[in-house]
Amino acid sequence: EAQAVLAIGEHLLEDRPPKRFKQDVVLTMALAYVDISRDAMAASPPDVICCCEVLERALKLLQEDGAINLAPDLLSQIDETLEEITPRCVLELLALPLDEKHQSKRQEGLRGVRNILWSVGRGGIATVGGGFSREAYMNEAFLQMTSAEQMDFFSKTPNSIPPEWFEIYSVALANVAQAIVSKRPELIMVADDLFEQLQKFNIGSQYAYGNEMDLALERALCSLLVGDISNCRTWLAIDNESSPHRDPKIVEFIVNNSSIDHQENDLLPGLCKLLETWLVSEVFPRSRDTRGMQFTLGDYYDDPKVLSYLEMMEGGGASHLAAAAAIAKLGAQATAALGTVKSSAIQAFNKIFPLIEQLDRSAMENPNDGLEESVNKFDQKNIMGFDILDSKNAFLKIVSASALFALLTVIGMKYLPRKKVLLPAIRSEHESVAVANVVDSVDDDEPDEPIQIPKMDAKLAEDIVRKWQSIKSKALGSDHSVASLQEVLDGNMLKVWTDRAAEIERKGWFWDYTLFNVAIDSITVSLDGRRATVEATIEEAGQLTDATDPRNDDLYDTKYTTRYEMAFTGPGGWKITEGAVLKSS
Repeated sequence: EAQAVLAIGEHLLEDRPPKRFKQDVVLTMALAYVDISRDAMAASPPDVICCCEVLERALKLLQEDGAINLAPDLLSQIDETLEEITPRCVLELLALPLDEKHQSKRQEGLRGVRNILWSVGRGGIATVGGGFSREAYMNEAFLQMTSAEQMDFFSKTPNSIPPEWFEIYSVALANVAQAIVSKRPELIMVADDLFEQLQKFNIGSQYAYGNEMDLALERALCSLLVGDISNCRTWLAIDNESSPHRDPKIVEFIVNNSSIDHQENDLLPGLCKLLETWLVSEVFPRSRDTRGMQFTLGDYYDDPKVLSYLEMMEGGGASHLAAAAAIAKLGAQATAALGTVKSSAIQAFNKIFPLIEQLDRSAMENPNDGLEESVNKFDQKNIMGFDILDSKNAFLKIVSASALFALLTVIGMKYLPRKKVLLPAIRSEHESVAVANVVDSVDDDEPDEPIQIPKMDAKLAEDIVRKWQSIKSKALGSDHSVASLQEVLDGNMLKVWTDRAAEIERKGWFWDYTLFNVAIDSITVSLDGRRATVEATIEEAGQLTDATDPRNDDLYDTKYTTRYEMAFTGPGGWKITEGAVLKSS
């Protein structure tokens, strides 16, 4: 009878009992809170918010009213459990309805997101509690936020935390969504600037977002949203078959959705369909306020605020306004309400604009899915390359003692609960996050033979980084030795760089790198010794050569701080599985 225990306990504490008796009361009340938290997690669906709230009360009670040495194991494990489930709790707070009744709770969730994301990503820390990578958690949090909330988060992030590519990309899409909702085309220009930053980052950095052509589509559609049809056609290379930006599938999509009549803007219906489909399938589902929104292009291009801005862009000229008028005039021929876009158009669009692998879109395609299902999807295929235990087998196992003076109660995975609790975040120390398939692929013929894992230290880390820099020069150099990448890379890092090297070779380009210095700044090694996060400062120069068109030649000389996720892959040794630039100068 936990509630009765708490009521009696509060009354007893008001009477200021003797120290020894007070400790018994405090401990009993803490156990009652633990009991309530277990029942909350045993509910269907699990009430993570309630669980967090009562465990926080238990923690506060033990810290403020308990003695220094009162139940240290209990105190420690409540704290550890909160660290694991708080990220889930924050997501559930954000997922509450966007009404006045839940406003304060959602504000609490927004503060929680800032506390979590602004405390990871630096100093070698790459993961959030509960097994999320920083990227996966940010993507999931953004899906529960409005476009304005995403923009506010980005603008208030401290300058000491450099944004990573996925954050810039997500916020650029949020600016586009907010521009449509509020009829503020100036936000389209902000989004375009962010996409431009990503393109520049892509050229000069070893951590590429993809290739430039991927972002040419976004920049083209931003141009179309401000009535600049000419620039839109230029980015899509519709009239230039030799341009590296041209994607035949995009051009085919535009032509198939246009009626060719040899007029100046005979492809305008196809461009509008491309824009419409991009908004419906890529932009709107990423924000709470635009998911499921009824929308037509005519509503946007006919708005007085939009027309006024387009007129200002031209300095009194007419081309942007004329384009807006032409798009609005297409009406039902080129626009449709959200949800009426034909699935065939979206399927065709997906073929020409595959979603970036790092940005999981499962929750966007199923906006009505519950938070638990969405979280499970992230767990089963974690973006960092880790496999998280199935939620059905990962339980919050908290047991309450029946004796009044019990001093040892364990939270976590040490005893079975009365009921199964579906919470993938809580797991035992020995059943924690496992390294992805590469670690599980150790030779099965001799399963009992222990594998000696080389200890990750500064010397080994530097050797791996230097080996990567050397192989990068071979893979992207004039020899185009793409196969050599697997000697030092694995997982997502291997895929990204294999694709990049193949693209460089296809274009007839090659890089010539010069490595000046490598300094290891920090190393964080997992408990099992199979994973490590390494921060390093690298000084290098690079020169890009285009054998067919010298105008594409480029060079850079830079010093940057980078973070590598490394994993021991059995016979393959230590390999780099993820990477991100933290700061460059």
